[in-house]
Amino acid sequence: MKMNDAHGITADNLLKAFPPALTGDESITAMAAAICAVLAARVPEIASISIYSRIDELPEDLLDILAKDFKVDWWDADYTLEEKRATLKNSWRVHRMLGTPAAVITAISAIYPETQISEWWEYGGEPYHFRLQLDATYQGVNPEKHARVLERVNFYKNLRSVLDEVEYYDAGGTATEYAYAAYLGSEIVDGATAVRY
Repeated sequence: MKMNDAHGITADNLLKAFPPALTGDESITAMAAAICAVLAARVPEIASISIYSRIDELPEDLLDILAKDFKVDWWDADYTLEEKRATLKNSWRVHRMLGTPAAVITAISAIYPETQISEWWEYGGEPYHFRLQLDATYQGVNPEKHARVLERVNFYKNLRSVLDEVEYYDAGGTATEYAYAAYLGSEIVDGATAVRY
């Protein structure tokens, strides 16, 4: 017997749990032995049904199914594979912290890893207002992606909080700011073009 078989799921170990009162019946004992052999043969399948610990290995179509099963309401089928994996791994944490700045940061960080929040007292805003800063150096910015960010922020934040502005920045110095307003125009800010909505 191998060392790991001493306490593992083997036919012999399963039969050790067989009630002594039933050992006198040959047909029951034979049936128990057959069932134990089938169960012991299925042990390698246990790894394949392990879900959460294998998110980085699972195929994309299964991630989409799991997102629905785990009620990741902010899921986007257009996410990249890496974004889907990060979103699914963080979904339990986001559900626990829903309504907090940490939930907003965690959820948006799946798309924009360097997400930051400035609370109203940090920039002289109105009480319960906040700003969001997103590093778009490698992700880029477009109106559709911005709309998805706003949708997700509204899902994660608490009801009383108000988003004043979303600022996208990159290491090259280009800043793009979006807010809840119509297109106002563009201007030069620190040598870079800032587009304000």
